[in-house]
Amino acid sequence: METLNILNKFAGKRLDNFPAIQHNNLFKRIRDNFHFELFFKGNNMLFSPFYIPLRGEPFPELEGFLAQNEEFLDSLKDFIVNTLFVYSAVIEENANYLFNEQDILIGRLMYRDHLKFEVKFYSHYQDELQNAYNDKIYIGRIFIDLKKFEKDHLGLHEYFHSILDQNAKIQERALHKLRYYDEYKKPYLDEIDYLAKEVNCEAMERIKLIPKNDFKSAPTVALIETIDNLLHIQNLMVELKDFTVEFENKLRLGEETNYVKYLFKFSKDLINDIKYLSKLYYLISQKISKYSIL
Repeated sequence: METLNILNKFAGKRLDNFPAIQHNNLFKRIRDNFHFELFFKGNNMLFSPFYIPLRGEPFPELEGFLAQNEEFLDSLKDFIVNTLFVYSAVIEENANYLFNEQDILIGRLMYRDHLKFEVKFYSHYQDELQNAYNDKIYIGRIFIDLKKFEKDHLGLHEYFHSILDQNAKIQERALHKLRYYDEYKKPYLDEIDYLAKEVNCEAMERIKLIPKNDFKSAPTVALIETIDNLLHIQNLMVELKDFTVEFENKLRLGEETNYVKYLFKFSKDLINDIKYLSKLYYLISQKISKYSIL
């Protein structure tokens, strides 16, 4: 109910604190096929793009909220899709799961604090949504703050804090989900723990050197230094990602199916984050060069 209480604070009014963006066909399609998933009373409830409940039992407070907040929910959807476009590479990295007209995007809204949410995304096939919901594919996550759209330091600190949080979760779940925990702890889990903390520490120090905002007026020397810092962080991320994928493959061979899905989500987020760093590298490099192929 906490999520509902937070969303009710907007009293049905449209969010207007985000930029209008002209999207390409892929982003238009995911916006039109966007399905919200919200957590109420111990259950995840899924809604159609027109806010009709598809999974979970609606209750009076929820029905009243849906009836009075269609415009707000439309604007929230736009806020999320525009954040995906500007501050992530989730869609670009996972376009193969979203390109078909039958592909839909599910956004699971998870309350964090104040007006901040984590949004986890899943892809599914429209015709199989009702009968095989658990077959949905995890494709990534972003973080939003409904007070403001713009993110300091390109939103990078959120992703690198998340790496620490996710590392803690996979370490804890390994204790309960791995059949042969001792076999995997030293060569794999301990190394992931070390690499995740190293990436976080290095990234947070270098993010401080990146312009906080207003990249449009940042001096060229600051942009060049930003490129160097992004590439250094990316190299560390690739090392962590490669080692995590190696561990994931070993677990699959060992049929550790109860645990491997958690590691898959971790590696998927690392891959998305590396793609986002590459996206930033390209955009900043183009600004520095003052040359565009278009």
